[in-house]
Amino acid sequence: MGPTPISGLCVLEDFQSLEPWIRETVPFGTDSFGPDFPRGTEYRKHWEVAQAARALAAGGALTSSSEVIGIGAGNEPTVFWLTNHVRRVFATDLYLDEGWEESANTRMLTDPRADWFGPWNPRKLVSVHMDGRNLRFEDDSFDGAFSSSSIEHFGELDDVESAVREAFRVLKPGGVFSVSTEFRLAGPPPGLPGILMFDRSELQSVVIDAAPWELVDPIRWDPPGNDVPIVSFDAAAATVRAHVERFGDLYWSALDWPEYPHIVLSHGQLAWTSVHLALRKPDIPDN
Repeated sequence: MGPTPISGLCVLEDFQSLEPWIRETVPFGTDSFGPDFPRGTEYRKHWEVAQAARALAAGGALTSSSEVIGIGAGNEPTVFWLTNHVRRVFATDLYLDEGWEESANTRMLTDPRADWFGPWNPRKLVSVHMDGRNLRFEDDSFDGAFSSSSIEHFGELDDVESAVREAFRVLKPGGVFSVSTEFRLAGPPPGLPGILMFDRSELQSVVIDAAPWELVDPIRWDPPGNDVPIVSFDAAAATVRAHVERFGDLYWSALDWPEYPHIVLSHGQLAWTSVHLALRKPDIPDN
């Protein structure tokens, strides 16, 4: 098996090669899940975070002078991990809106350290309440951008396309955009209420073709194998509710699933997994 691509669907085989990235970007994993983490506790969201880090690294955005924007960034590990590697991180989300207490709570605006269990630099983080479809930044402002498990909540397909165009606008020429979202393996569109699930043609239309992007690497469209168990979405939702009741709204704090690998979920006719795309804004050609 060749090197793990940065762009593609989440598959179980990726976790072995991504182990160093997952351990670094989810530093509390070993304490929470044991010394073999992530082996035996393969979770698609950890895969998304590792792929975001790889994309930003491949795009040259992890430097002491880089500024990176998170779009729908919530309180996820990428936000905090990046403060160790770049000049400044702007975390944008609807932090003041109700309904996002688990993944984008208002503490990110006042005391973000309460949502993290690893090393980070609070002086490099700027958290801002902002709609990803209308970013209040100048053109060509950022060296990198990331959006993990967010665009599926932005509304309709047109809203997603608008957000992707905004990401393109605020990136500097040569800047890289990491985007992870839900990939629909089976079942009808659009997905679940409030959660869009994309197939290949929809991703092509509203993400890849929304702006004149270049691909950082070829996309691997191969789905997870049939040997990967399918996890019930209802059971997963119940696990999250129980976790939040116990720990409050610290969604990332040692969330343990009853079944691993946690890669493919299902609800009714729907089955889905994660997909990650690494896109680059073309450099301005020399005159």
